[in-house]
Amino acid sequence: MLFFIAVILAVCITIFLKTPLKKCPIAFYLMAVIISAAMSIFDFRGAPDFVNNYIIALFSRGVLATGLWAVVMWTGALPNGSKPIKALMPIRGELSIFAALLTLGHNIGFGKTYFVRMFTAPGSMSSQQLAAGIISIIMLVIMIPLTVMSFPKIRKKFKPKTWKNIQRSAYAFYALIYTHVMILNVPFAIAGRSGYLLNVAVYSVVFIGYAACRIRKQIVLKKKPEKKAVLNFCSAAASMVLCAVIVTVAVPKTNAAKPNNISTSTENSSAETPHSPANGSTTQTSNENSVNPITSSVESSLQSAGSESVPESSSTVEFTQSEPQIESSSISSQISSSKQPEPIPEPEYVYNNGVYTASAYGYDGDIIVSVTIENDKIIRIEADSEESDLWYFDSAVDTVISRIISAQNTEVDAVSGATFSSKGIMSAVADALASAKRQ
Repeated sequence: MLFFIAVILAVCITIFLKTPLKKCPIAFYLMAVIISAAMSIFDFRGAPDFVNNYIIALFSRGVLATGLWAVVMWTGALPNGSKPIKALMPIRGELSIFAALLTLGHNIGFGKTYFVRMFTAPGSMSSQQLAAGIISIIMLVIMIPLTVMSFPKIRKKFKPKTWKNIQRSAYAFYALIYTHVMILNVPFAIAGRSGYLLNVAVYSVVFIGYAACRIRKQIVLKKKPEKKAVLNFCSAAASMVLCAVIVTVAVPKTNAAKPNNISTSTENSSAETPHSPANGSTTQTSNENSVNPITSSVESSLQSAGSESVPESSSTVEFTQSEPQIESSSISSQISSSKQPEPIPEPEYVYNNGVYTASAYGYDGDIIVSVTIENDKIIRIEADSEESDLWYFDSAVDTVISRIISAQNTEVDAVSGATFSSKGIMSAVADALASAKRQ
């Protein structure tokens, strides 16, 4: 969904801002540098979830930059002489520099974690993360020289043919973008993570569709066929089949266990009642743990009297033994006039029983939890993460959930080294408790 939004924004930028981009490209470059610096320096996790998920993520995850790259590459695949290529080709160089600067911001922001771990502790990374990191470095090696050569003053120093031949390495760059995205998205799509199958489909249509159109254009320029219907059909069919194959591979498997879905439960009936940091409320214990002194007194009287039908107090038994001449009717009258035990009041619970779901922002994405409550006790927590890097979530989830259930409180210690994911889990559980609270 986010990439779909990014493509729409990229198209809007090229349509509505093409004139200022051509006349004042430096302003756009400075804007990209400022955005990239902000993504690398500042921490936006305290912002509202919508802002983090749909605005900050466009830049921090490099999604808008990828959308701009999609416009740049599709410009080269359009038929020569067409209206779109006439409108886009004059700003293609400026657009690629703008996209490259935004891409650098994404790589610096994520590189502070991933590139450092690649060279200092590669064993702490999954094979998926390691492959994506290596591809990122190769992409930077290709992108940076091409970006520098796209500035007009640098470009003029090369012969047109030489410059064009060097720029053809951009094809490898585009292919690596798609490979990088698939490495990160396909495993999550197979595991059933929300939104990832759609990501795979949209990226595949954009990149595979571009490849088919670019190959078709190259054949047309070289072969110059009189009839293009067969070529058009073959290129369209090939791209659709390949997209269908990739999407089919990424379809969630019914028996695939989600590696990031953690559930923890407890059957400890003596656990304390849950607390939410939002309200700090304390609840009563369940029936099983309540002791009513009235009920206890009646039960002891029944046992001492040996009666199955009429509950007699100890004072009544003593009176009967000391005055044997009193008639049974007097005894019955005495029993009936004795005070009967009051009914046991039902406990007043603070939370409704059931399963309640909530989410909160973690390291760089939402953490979703499902909390099961029975008689004001948290007995089960299931957690899932939409963060791009599950290393932090996986480091925190088991420990934090265990601490919450053990303490019956969301205010527990965070896991060192995974503070943001830990706080995201706590906050999500607190929100779930708030939604379960009785009015």
